[in-house]
Amino acid sequence: NDNDQDLSNLPSLHHFSNQDSIPHIALLASGGGQRAAVGLVGFLYQMEKEGLLDTLLYLGGVSGSTWSMSSLYSDPQWSTNMDRAVSRLSGPGVELEQVLAWLGDRAKEEHFSLADIWAVLTSAKYHVFHQMDLRHLSDEASRNATNPYPIYSAIEKKWKWFEVSPHEAGFTEMGVFVETSLLGSKFQSGELLEVTPEMDMVRLQGVCLTIPPCLQSKEKLHLVDAGLLINVAYPPFLGDKRDIDLMIAPEFSAGNMFEVLDYATEVRKPFPEIDNKILEERDWPKDCYVFEGKEKEPTIIYMPLFNRQNCKGLFHWCGCRLVVLFLHNSEMVCNGISPGSTPPLAQCQLG
Repeated sequence: NDNDQDLSNLPSLHHFSNQDSIPHIALLASGGGQRAAVGLVGFLYQMEKEGLLDTLLYLGGVSGSTWSMSSLYSDPQWSTNMDRAVSRLSGPGVELEQVLAWLGDRAKEEHFSLADIWAVLTSAKYHVFHQMDLRHLSDEASRNATNPYPIYSAIEKKWKWFEVSPHEAGFTEMGVFVETSLLGSKFQSGELLEVTPEMDMVRLQGVCLTIPPCLQSKEKLHLVDAGLLINVAYPPFLGDKRDIDLMIAPEFSAGNMFEVLDYATEVRKPFPEIDNKILEERDWPKDCYVFEGKEKEPTIIYMPLFNRQNCKGLFHWCGCRLVVLFLHNSEMVCNGISPGSTPPLAQCQLG
């Protein structure tokens, strides 16, 4: 049971009497390329130092933040030692021979495409952890629940949200899922026709990233960067399925902070009410907001990196000292882009 992983930590904080009273807390990482990948590591690093990391039940990501997620989970105990995770940022690069070997194996498969080349080059060249992750996501299903449960997101080319977890993969709104180990296999009318090997994390990362239109398939189910629709991984965590009580949403991009409101209304999912005065701040946000949920609505802590404290304005991103697009130095991650440079969660003001 995924809920079991928090039992050893939360009672010391709030003296919960039973498992049903433990709040379900999810960290929803945004897109934003390498900035999001490095920013997520910094955020998790600071959460561990504050004694908050163990309270997370879920970790969701889109686009750039999935780069960090996939690499973090290659360590079964990453959430217990973020210092070790940060040290991997300055590890050795990927050898060309390893890239070519992976491409050679994929070229033998029926659905090899230029999108695979895009995926492996992105992993090898721009991955913040300097590694090609050849694991399968379904491997996480059999691990002990030490780390937050990971959920990766993409969107289908017709703008349907698609989520992938260690146990299942499918369309969030429609509730249509298959076992993750069967992702890539052939189905017809819901019937399994042919089992093919599960995609590894290199290919999955390619699925979760923006693929240039010239590389997109026209015939198969095509998944693209979910950040093109909503740049924070809200959809898999709205509603009753995961019954989230608190969403912590660090925003490492400069997306529309309230775009999820339209989505939640469209799919009829509970979402906290946001005052019109707050909506007027979308182009000049504070560094932290708390939107309190009522009844079924989750409470959301929203922390945009681009804010009036860090930057002079959203039209001056290049002058914001916290943003380093090609940041590979572990010391800079800890001291520059981690949430230690912003007010801690306890100091967030109600929006």
